[in-house]
Amino acid sequence: MKKQYRLATFALSACLLMACGARETNAPENNEAEKQTENISNIDTKIDEAETSGALTESESRETPIAPKEILIDFTGISEFHPEGTAAQPYSLEILSETYNNITFADEWYNASEDISLPMIGENWDCFYDENYTYQWEYTYQWEDGKLSIFDGENCLYVLEYPTDKWYVNGNNACLENGIFYGASVMNGYAQPDSCFMFAYDLENEKLLWRSADQTYNSMNFLVKGDVIFCGYGFTAEDDYLYQLDKNTGEVIDRLPLKKMPDLMAEKDGRLYVHTYSYDYVIQVF
Repeated sequence: MKKQYRLATFALSACLLMACGARETNAPENNEAEKQTENISNIDTKIDEAETSGALTESESRETPIAPKEILIDFTGISEFHPEGTAAQPYSLEILSETYNNITFADEWYNASEDISLPMIGENWDCFYDENYTYQWEYTYQWEDGKLSIFDGENCLYVLEYPTDKWYVNGNNACLENGIFYGASVMNGYAQPDSCFMFAYDLENEKLLWRSADQTYNSMNFLVKGDVIFCGYGFTAEDDYLYQLDKNTGEVIDRLPLKKMPDLMAEKDGRLYVHTYSYDYVIQVF
């Protein structure tokens, strides 16, 4: 009997020891599982924080517009110059009609026309557009103070300041194309040095690419067509021409004599419609 009791006691002790050993063996496994769960939880928290932070940053960037690039274009000491390159070919022009207009102003001609339109915004003639950008002059009429803002949708990309006559801050005499700005610096009056010229300026690299000859531009607008710029110049007791400039070099590649200075022009269906002080022209472009 005592022997059986001792055997039973031994068996019970062995079972207890085995159970304790099992509990001791499982404890590290349970701790490791708890640690892994905690680590996963921490990773999820960090991902959530990163996504939230990224969302806030993106939202903040949408709400905060990028400041426009301000550029002062100074022509002091810069005369006519042209880079080397293959010359553009001028268009062939044929005058289809020349009509006396009883000396109407440009806006009267434009408003009365049923065949053409100009890309103007509003009634002050200080805002205009093309396929890619909107251009807004600072409407101050200050002498030699031209400040032009260029917009891409609602964002103002550039604010340009360069010398031009007070009467030319209300005309669509600017064009931005592939990062190159085409503009004009005009001083009203008789022919004088360093006045009434066009220029091309690389806005990203802030570099003047070319400057045309004096007395090649004092019209209220110009037109870019392919590699050619149509513009006009004329004044009392001076010759009046419709010019074609090479867009890549600024050189004059053709000129068409008119009876009066080209004041405003538009293109439609392969024709140029040109208003002058006392004559209106329709010109076929080939």
